[in-house]
Amino acid sequence: MRAERLEREFDLDVVWRPFELHPEIPESGVERGERRPRPEGYVSPIRALAEEEGLPYAPSRHTPNSHRALEAAEFAREHGAYAPFHRALFEAYFGRGEDIGDVGVLDKLATDGGLDAAAMEEALASGRYTALVNELTEESRQQGITGTPTYVFESGERRFPLVGAQDYAVFQNIAQRMGAKMRSHAAQP
Repeated sequence: MRAERLEREFDLDVVWRPFELHPEIPESGVERGERRPRPEGYVSPIRALAEEEGLPYAPSRHTPNSHRALEAAEFAREHGAYAPFHRALFEAYFGRGEDIGDVGVLDKLATDGGLDAAAMEEALASGRYTALVNELTEESRQQGITGTPTYVFESGERRFPLVGAQDYAVFQNIAQRMGAKMRSHAAQP
């Protein structure tokens, strides 16, 4: 993923924050309507970016409510496994078309990542992370964030939001403009 690459190549920290894009989606999720026909040879921009990164892309016709997944990610963060769990969520949803709003899917991702699935399930059932996810989502909305992904580059008082999946060169350019230095072990382009 571009954010991981940026963190490897530049002296900066990437901090992922939960953001519920569509809180209006019911807990069970919704089925998407029929997809519009595309011209021959059309490749969706998301598919193209996934292929460029070597990631599988198999979108589902089911749009899940992501709140449980965001809470599960906070459980993983608390247990020192945020990065691999976050990546597993992306792979499950975008790469395999799985319903990341389903507790069974989240349990499998937790188990595969070495997390205690029963403890995670208990945390989800008790709503341990509900207020945190809601609070951070609202804070982001108050800062003008309305889409995902949104990357916010900060350096001192300077702040630059970048919305959407962008070419890696855009990330590099912004990081450099914000004063991030290349790590000494990073390969120069």
